[in-house]
Amino acid sequence: MALLPSLGAVSASASPPASTGSKPSADGAARGASGTARTVTLITGDKVTVTPGAKGARASVSVQRRVGATGSVETITDASGTYVVPDEAKSHVASGVLDKRLFNVTELIAQGYDDERAAGLPLIVTRDAGASRLAGADLPGVAVERQLTSIRAEAVTADRAEAAPLWNALVSAQDTAGRKSSDAPSLSGGIDRIWLDGKVKAALADSTSQIGAPRVWDKGAIGTGVKVAVLDTGVDEGHPDLEKRIVSSQSFVPDQDITDRRGHGTHVASTIAGTGAASDGKEKGVAPGADLAIGKVLGDGGSGNESWIIAGMEWAARTEKAEIISMSLGSSALHTQNDPMSQSVNRLSQETGTLFVIAAGNSGPGEYTVNAPGTAESALTVGAVDSADQVAGFSSSGPRAGDDGLKPEVTAPGVNILAARSQHTTGESFYTVKSGTSMATPHVAGAAALLAEKHPDWTGQQLKDALMSTSKATPDTAVHRGGTGRVDVSAAYDTQIVASGSVDTGLIKWSRDPQPIERRITYTNHGDSPVTLRLTLDRGESPSSLFTLGADEITVAAHDSTSVSLVIDPRGVPIGGHTGQVVARDGEGAVAAHTVLNTRTESERYDLTLRAKDRDGRPMAGNITLKGANDPYFQYLRVPEAGLTLHLPRDTYSAMMYQDVRGAHGAHSKGLALLGDPEVELTDPRTVTFDASQAQQVRALTPKPSMPTNTRVEYWRSFTTTQPKPGMYGDWIHSNMIDTGYDSVWAQPSPEKVKVGGFDFTTRWRAPQTALEVSQGSRDLDVLVQTGAKPLPDGTRNLDAVFAGTGTPAEYAQLSAQGKAAVVRRSSAVSSNEQTEAARAAGVKLLLVVNDGVGRLRTWYGDSDWQSPGPVAVASVTKDDGEALIAEIAASSRDEVRLRTTAHPVPSYTYDLVSHHTGSIPQDLTHRADSRNLARVNVTFGHGEKTPAEETRVDYQRYAFGGAWNFPPEPVTRGSRTDWVSTGGGIEWQQKVTVANSLVEVSEPVTYPSPGTHEERWTTPIMRPRMIGGDLPTRENGSVLYFDSPAFGTSGMAHSGRTWSSDLSQRTSLYQGDTLLTEVDYDSAYAWGLSPEPLPYRLVIDATNNSPAMSRYSTTTHTEWTFVSAEAENKTVPLVQLDYGVDLDADGRARRGADLSVTPSVLGAPETDVSAVRVEVSYDDGATWHRQKTVQRDGVWKADLSAPHSASFVSLRTTATDESGGSISQTVMRAYGLK
Repeated sequence: MALLPSLGAVSASASPPASTGSKPSADGAARGASGTARTVTLITGDKVTVTPGAKGARASVSVQRRVGATGSVETITDASGTYVVPDEAKSHVASGVLDKRLFNVTELIAQGYDDERAAGLPLIVTRDAGASRLAGADLPGVAVERQLTSIRAEAVTADRAEAAPLWNALVSAQDTAGRKSSDAPSLSGGIDRIWLDGKVKAALADSTSQIGAPRVWDKGAIGTGVKVAVLDTGVDEGHPDLEKRIVSSQSFVPDQDITDRRGHGTHVASTIAGTGAASDGKEKGVAPGADLAIGKVLGDGGSGNESWIIAGMEWAARTEKAEIISMSLGSSALHTQNDPMSQSVNRLSQETGTLFVIAAGNSGPGEYTVNAPGTAESALTVGAVDSADQVAGFSSSGPRAGDDGLKPEVTAPGVNILAARSQHTTGESFYTVKSGTSMATPHVAGAAALLAEKHPDWTGQQLKDALMSTSKATPDTAVHRGGTGRVDVSAAYDTQIVASGSVDTGLIKWSRDPQPIERRITYTNHGDSPVTLRLTLDRGESPSSLFTLGADEITVAAHDSTSVSLVIDPRGVPIGGHTGQVVARDGEGAVAAHTVLNTRTESERYDLTLRAKDRDGRPMAGNITLKGANDPYFQYLRVPEAGLTLHLPRDTYSAMMYQDVRGAHGAHSKGLALLGDPEVELTDPRTVTFDASQAQQVRALTPKPSMPTNTRVEYWRSFTTTQPKPGMYGDWIHSNMIDTGYDSVWAQPSPEKVKVGGFDFTTRWRAPQTALEVSQGSRDLDVLVQTGAKPLPDGTRNLDAVFAGTGTPAEYAQLSAQGKAAVVRRSSAVSSNEQTEAARAAGVKLLLVVNDGVGRLRTWYGDSDWQSPGPVAVASVTKDDGEALIAEIAASSRDEVRLRTTAHPVPSYTYDLVSHHTGSIPQDLTHRADSRNLARVNVTFGHGEKTPAEETRVDYQRYAFGGAWNFPPEPVTRGSRTDWVSTGGGIEWQQKVTVANSLVEVSEPVTYPSPGTHEERWTTPIMRPRMIGGDLPTRENGSVLYFDSPAFGTSGMAHSGRTWSSDLSQRTSLYQGDTLLTEVDYDSAYAWGLSPEPLPYRLVIDATNNSPAMSRYSTTTHTEWTFVSAEAENKTVPLVQLDYGVDLDADGRARRGADLSVTPSVLGAPETDVSAVRVEVSYDDGATWHRQKTVQRDGVWKADLSAPHSASFVSLRTTATDESGGSISQTVMRAYGLK
């Protein structure tokens, strides 16, 4: 949780001189952080890595399943972020057992809950009613931080390293089949629900006069004897205005004392009860005689966890017994009252009678933006007004999300509020000015304290009603913006009559036959004589028939209460929000009290019934994503086997389900199906059937044998456009990543093309050459090579197969398996290591493991160190195919059968394919890949012979503006491979290669509009600094230069390569003239505070390559760019880039007479011409240099080289100048070798 960001005054300061370090500007720092790859370990143990593209380029996201995990991974991206939900957690999220924020990786990273910045994931765990406590000690990696008894919960921290064991413990009460079929998934150990313990943000003389406080002081009331708790960032205990008012304090922020180093809590506390001692009594708070209990629930950075806030509330209400609790904080991610904080406010209010005064938030002015816990029904929620009682634009607005309840209830001054400044913050004065609902809230808390002094027996609800019913009405302000009006503590203090603050029906459900609703308004006379009140009903713009008052005059006896009926009749009333006011006047016509009326009639609604069927037409349970055209956010719902009926507004909906179904290889095979209807017009009761029995198989046919190693199925849906655009609010992308445990993909064809907005259905395959084919007679077996296993040598061979039971040594002793294929059943009684060791001892050539469950078996068959390969080749066989094979062996007279195997442990080709359909899911879902729709890419990998490396290729679809889902990288070996890549469709492809976990090289995104042949070389000479699209240097915010200049790009390719290895080093230096501005030992650099005048600059990069994992050439590079830069806003700095071309073999060597080409370009200004190129070569490590004659044609400079027989390598020194005067000088030592 964090501070509701107070909109503080901005002070002027002199611009600093140009930086001499690498620290970025504030804007640059934020951008630099956002450009960092972040990994988030989910509660399931799966790891999600988000790699942002540099400077606004599209991000890529990848998922690494935890060890032993099976099933797909579902992803949804909408206006609230990107959710990544593993298969085994989907039902728990859809049923509300797990907070879906636990899977919103966008928000988790934004809150700092990625693995680098948070070793543990903070959670709030609520217990079942019958559970006395959480058995935290029994859950792996869980530390119980504190008890939250108001909501029957514990705040815990889950160690990320123990996430997988924790997940297994949480779901231990259900087996895998149970989790998939259960209509009511649950958690173990008496746990009811798990929430993210999210971050919450923290949201005077003239302002105290504005609410009438001085008139109350004149009557002798200053809040004496009233305790007000302030839950905030702590306090400056030594501030003169507060040092005599603080009676107790406690910090709930781990490892931080009560001291306010943020300044927010001190400002709030002094607005409530500051004495004004530092200003000779002038800058007093509203209740300068009140006692303060200070609870620090927000850290020095201005944010805090939800559990800290709840613990502070329990302390303030129960231990300190504070009459009023002031909370200038809120979560902009929560807008209902179903969250743990709001639940705690409601329960503590009922239990203790405390009044919680809470900020509405600074997310306005849009509707439904009031932040939790200000959404709690019992809280007095406060908006902000300026000195003219006009609601501030930043002030959050109601109604409350979920039920359209009245929020905020009142307003108070919150713009340019002068109050105490913590002396532990920057500044000099004892006072400072801040703005926000955070500043308005303590005005109301102080007002409540003045009332509580006069009426010590009043409950929190009575204080709330008094402040609401006596507020200064603001009739020109909508109720959902300003509530009942601006607090008037003088009127509240003087009043004899207190009325119900509001009559609030919230949302009245739509019905064909709506009925009137009766509520009562209560008037309480706190005086010694009876009072006759004349009641008038101000309906405002509401229909005349909506509100009916039961009486227009009542008499309230002294020290008694009387109520009057108010009937709300929704019949014939237009849909939407309606408000009014009942005003009570005394015998002299003065307003004694007023009550605001709030109701909202629901739009026309109809039943939407949802049912699901499996591929055999039988009812099944599943999880659906439902989204309406008028709702920016999706709903994730659990549909039980019996079906689900929802009562929804008339609208256009998309209702889709990803579901595991029977696959293509028998009853125990596993496929994934996309089911549902992308366009459901709900104009009358409708039924949507997610019908897998009608689904068609989605498959790719390739010219050569291949097998998908990764598949992604996804759709994009918009209700507003057929052409995706960045930032389209309300659009969403729903993806599912499936692995080799699935044998097939299915989709339910759409009834017709969508008529409202757009819909794209996309399937993406990565399908390398089939690693292993096994057939028995005319029957092909569904086999899968197991990770970690020893590879079967390349080629085709016949193997006799024997059945060896579960693969124990005793079973092998009964047969001859030497040089044969052994077929064994998977068994929980025999580990994979035991099976492979027994097979090795028996001389088995190939171990075929028959799965005992659903789908293809995927497990580790390598060494127990989880790194080294196992002793024998292993492949799994699906249960149906495997049992049939075992039966064939048993029926054979020789107890063995002949198998034909073809192995390709290193693929010579790979298919990267996309099938794309617009408007609907058609009947024919077979993608035929051939020469008409494939581009050929000849790929060379030049890393060391025994160096581990891995590669992946990302596809950016036309709608993927926020980024793309990246398949897990696959190992590659040194040498060549032919890639066949889908053309057209506006797809951008980006390839990435990582070598030895020390160098990552990334290509510029490219498109292949039509078939053709292309070249890609990776980690081969000539390597030198190379920038691509997202890396281009910029002049930002007028005075900032930003560079992202990776030093290890493969020459001739639009690749950038960066390192974090000590064997590869880079130093980046920036000069203005001869003055060094910044120098860093990595690729990103900033300089800020630069002169606005056009001045010459020089960027220098020195890089070394001493890595045994890399090519032994291009050992050092020295590159200098010169350019002129002046003040500009986000303008690309044009730099000359050099690309080299020379015909090299796999070892990075050229013929001695090979031609060398140099292609210069100006990054960021492709229309700029390069006027001169000079090439020099050295064959003796730079002892002597020889200028080469060059011939220029079509922007390429070519030189004919003739290396002496004694030379072993070529060093290059190249200079180029563009027409604007910018230049580059680049030296590459031992650039490449010679044959």
